[in-house]
Amino acid sequence: MQHILVGTDGSDYAKTACEYAFYFAGLAKARVTGIHVLDSRMLEGPVMVDNAGWIGAESFGTQLHLFREVTEKKGEVISEAFTKLAGSQGVKAPIRVCMGHPPTVLLDEESDADLVILGQRGEDAAWIGGMIGSTAERVARQSSKPCLVTPAVFKPVSRILSAYDGSDHSREALVMATEMAKANECELVMICVADGVSPEQNQRVADEGLALIQSYGMTANVITEDGDALERILATIAEYDCDLLVVGAYGHSRIREMILGSTTTQLISKSDIPVLLLR
Repeated sequence: MQHILVGTDGSDYAKTACEYAFYFAGLAKARVTGIHVLDSRMLEGPVMVDNAGWIGAESFGTQLHLFREVTEKKGEVISEAFTKLAGSQGVKAPIRVCMGHPPTVLLDEESDADLVILGQRGEDAAWIGGMIGSTAERVARQSSKPCLVTPAVFKPVSRILSAYDGSDHSREALVMATEMAKANECELVMICVADGVSPEQNQRVADEGLALIQSYGMTANVITEDGDALERILATIAEYDCDLLVVGAYGHSRIREMILGSTTTQLISKSDIPVLLLR
């Protein structure tokens, strides 16, 4: 991991995402680039449609430059805050401020990054409840890079949980979790949930996963469960006090072809620890 790209919108969740970016950059001796996208929809969307004349109000168009100035000023403030936070962490990190549709720009800018980090929610966290932010969800679905979605509060990583179901994507996730645990001397936990498969088949998957872990000279606390995968993974996070969840972006799911598996999507929105998605 040489280059981490972290998105920020100035929110509390974004601040935590930046803290994780600087933290993992320190562990991997990687460089960090911040990015803030000035949302062009605020200037080009329906809110700016010139339809005020029929009620006698002043045209939005005459105020367009004021909206742009406010948006650009906000970008300057966010950029300054990012630089200040990086300095407090002993990191020199540039930040790019771009205009456009945030998910689209982030997906375009990720090409030279090895890891993309985004906050679980953004500026609209107070209004969307337990839902994942729209930008994080879109990027997590469409990114071609490993993507880390971070919660509200930063916490150093000492115990890593990997969910393994035998699929290619979960194998990539288990390899990443094992390598991270080995490099940073973290404990490793692997969970295999018999959600739609027999306990015997689930045990075979767990044995396969453990053999992979052992091939790296590592060991793990292996958990085999029966029931709903989402519920059992979330319960394991709490029971074992895990600090990072590493999962495949897709698993053995009926809807795996074009979108994130349903379990993965819900994990991102409900987890109170960072979720690292591998493809």
